[in-house]
Amino acid sequence: MTGHVEQTAQYPDLGLIAGLGSPLLWLHCDTPRRLEKLAALSEAVLQADEAVGLVLSFPVGCTPPPEIPRRLCVACQDDGAQLARLLGRGARVATALLATRSLAARLVLRLRRQNTRVLLAEMAAPRVTGLWSVLPGHTRRVLGRVDHVFLARESWQDRWQRAGVPGERMSVIGALAQAPLALKCNEAEREALAESLRQRTVWLAAGVPPEEEEQVIAVQHEALRETHRLALILHPSDPMRGPALYDRFAHQFNMALRSRDDPLLPETQVYIADTEGERGLWYRLAVACYMGGSFSTGSTYSPLEPAGLGCAIVHGPESGRFDAAFDMLTERRASRRVTRSDALGAMMRSVLRPERAAEMAHGGWQVVSEGSEATETLVTALLAANRD
Repeated sequence: MTGHVEQTAQYPDLGLIAGLGSPLLWLHCDTPRRLEKLAALSEAVLQADEAVGLVLSFPVGCTPPPEIPRRLCVACQDDGAQLARLLGRGARVATALLATRSLAARLVLRLRRQNTRVLLAEMAAPRVTGLWSVLPGHTRRVLGRVDHVFLARESWQDRWQRAGVPGERMSVIGALAQAPLALKCNEAEREALAESLRQRTVWLAAGVPPEEEEQVIAVQHEALRETHRLALILHPSDPMRGPALYDRFAHQFNMALRSRDDPLLPETQVYIADTEGERGLWYRLAVACYMGGSFSTGSTYSPLEPAGLGCAIVHGPESGRFDAAFDMLTERRASRRVTRSDALGAMMRSVLRPERAAEMAHGGWQVVSEGSEATETLVTALLAANRD
């Protein structure tokens, strides 16, 4: 079973839906910010249950989340009713979680006709839309078909109760996390590399595109004049560029190539991490991380990935699709933004100071940990509903 991404308004065929298995979970949202939260939630669901498949839908125009197994991402043309009908033809959707600013009556009624449980989250007020929404009692009737409402704030309960949702069908769980799950790593490998790097300061350049490689190398060259034991882990956005990078810069540094299983020695100055699926390892070894792509096409990865694993974050002006994540880290002083490429070296040296790095890492941890309890609660509720 593989993951797929539908980036246009055309809906997937029934074969893709059926390939996810049955019963399905469906997560649906209507804004980019909610999409970030549901993408993180979907990853947590898939990690908690290795058998479940899910559909994640969002408005046309949103940047789709990355492709992962057992998750079908769909750009949705309308309020979701048309997609609900299609999903019902391809598989049994046991549970739908709707995170929208308002609740489309026809979507709820369609789901109930298909015997799908309806859960709501990230909704501040019980606003129901549809042809009959102005009629007295319509909102109450639609909400009567909702199985449970998960609220971010206790102060929201009264408005939902006044709309007809009883207290036993509401839970206050807080706001959902926007941070993705912490990337895993091989612990034995981490311990071995950490021992090789003992008493050395390590910084990471993650997801570096070709047009930024010279810039990152120049930062390391400049920094080594002040800190001789500084090590750079250079993670190219295209792992296939590893050998070419080695050949290009080996005359300037003591280098090692991950894909060739070169040993990481005490004198290694640049370690080229040209492999797939090991970012969790590199984040754990580094004190600070430069977000590759942020001086060109936009950050390759979410800064919440390294921030959640103890890295201070440095980035350029181009955040790409991760505006909200960078904003949150900036508010907590967990990241530093550099507007000129020639100032990156000075900023990185500043961030690598132990007291500064520790302060920023703590701020990043606070950002990432917020909402984790709400996410765990909702994961449990979704999987329980899917099994019933």
